[in-house]
Amino acid sequence: MDDGKAQSPTASDSSPSGRDGVPSPSACETCSDQIAELCAAHGPVAPASRFPVGTIFGDWRLTAFIGRGGNGEVYCSEHIALGTPAAVKVLVRDEPCAKERFAREAKLLSELKSKSFPQFYSYGEANGRAYLAMELLEPGELPSGDRNVARFLLSVCDAVAELHSRGYIHRDIKPGNILWRSGRPATVDGRARSPSAPHPVACPVLTDLGLAKTFDESRRTLTGGSGVPPLHENQTETRYGVGTPGYGAPEQMERGEATVASDIHALGVLADHCFGGKPPRTWARIIRRATSSIPVHRYPSVVAFARAIRWRHLWHVAAAGISAVALSGILLPCFYSWWTQSGREVWRWRALCDRGEIVSVSRICEPLDESHPKYPGSIVRYVTNRVDGTILNLPKDTLSFARPILLKPGEYRIVGPGRLDADLSGPSNAVVRLKDCVLNNTTSVPYPQNGIHYVFEGGAYLNFVNLDRNIEHRRYIHSDGKSRNALRFRGPMTLKELDEEQTREYERMLMRDLR
Repeated sequence: MDDGKAQSPTASDSSPSGRDGVPSPSACETCSDQIAELCAAHGPVAPASRFPVGTIFGDWRLTAFIGRGGNGEVYCSEHIALGTPAAVKVLVRDEPCAKERFAREAKLLSELKSKSFPQFYSYGEANGRAYLAMELLEPGELPSGDRNVARFLLSVCDAVAELHSRGYIHRDIKPGNILWRSGRPATVDGRARSPSAPHPVACPVLTDLGLAKTFDESRRTLTGGSGVPPLHENQTETRYGVGTPGYGAPEQMERGEATVASDIHALGVLADHCFGGKPPRTWARIIRRATSSIPVHRYPSVVAFARAIRWRHLWHVAAAGISAVALSGILLPCFYSWWTQSGREVWRWRALCDRGEIVSVSRICEPLDESHPKYPGSIVRYVTNRVDGTILNLPKDTLSFARPILLKPGEYRIVGPGRLDADLSGPSNAVVRLKDCVLNNTTSVPYPQNGIHYVFEGGAYLNFVNLDRNIEHRRYIHSDGKSRNALRFRGPMTLKELDEEQTREYERMLMRDLR
């Protein structure tokens, strides 16, 4: 709240002067040096409050002095019965225009129910002064960073847009009039909390509606209906206009002409100060238009200004899209060529594979200790192993891959009841476990160079279509001891053909025994 900021004392009556009452340069420099030394040695002097702590205003008891503005003083207070904290603003000026403006601020604040404004508690007169009790908020610094600044400004725009929708112009938008509702106490362990680190759920609140003016009043000022513009409305008023220098629009500060464009100018300056006067390129265009010296060249409304903030990256996205379209014209033929050759099969293989836990049971025969001659021979031990690997669930029909599939090191399990025709190879120590399936491996790479270990887990048929039987295969093909496993080299492709071949072999064996 602007009234919560203390005014610095002026020294116009006691400063050394030159001829005709104009201070000489040397005298001004000497005075400035003395003030600087005083502030450095003792710090800023807090202004004295008009009312002591403990003074009662209606249902509120003053607990601490916050600061003084041009129209009044702001105190931290608490409810006498409930102990609820609040900020009490007390009017200290006796001019009729100040009383009228103070009552208008209280009425407007009572009508605003949005979270973008302080919550209204009560309004009345006590101790010969009008007072306004409202929600106690916390000060804070301007945010930084693209997203934080955008979120902050959009919240402030919502508050200003609501004022405009009710026919009011704020006329004094600046960082001092934006407080934070953080939902946690202002002190932590007895020490003041840093205002630069607001709570993640904190939201900015637009305060100090003392200078708010309706469109009709502004229009009468522009047309001269009210005569000479009022002077010295509060501490932010200049000789010819009203507002805060640096934030107020040129027409507002020079001629007192306040319109919707004046608030948009202040919002643009606020955005520029969030970036320390060096906004990024996406923000520079928005700020340049909002702070134009010609009102008609600014955004037509606060909604349009907020829309520009939301769409600030639109040009970058459009440029990236155009570049992507142009680049796709070059990469699409290459992608199509790769897709027709091997991409479709790679995509299908990855779609069928699934990561999961593989549980295997190994059968190990261990010889008995020689010190027990009563129990000669060996003993069988089963070891359960659990690893993370790739599981391929085959459909019931045949699944064929023309391109070689290079297996990385790890565990693989191929589960039927389908059939897989593929070139499984790779210079790795991959373990492929087969269960209730048919694998026709079309690889032409011999066992030592291939480096894949196969494990039968029951009901599996492994056929090396392009390899001959070799003694080396015993090092790479294992079984868990279960039946109905078959291994062939250049054998039949299907289980039906395998059964027919095994039947013929059995008949030939019987005929040979009968002879």
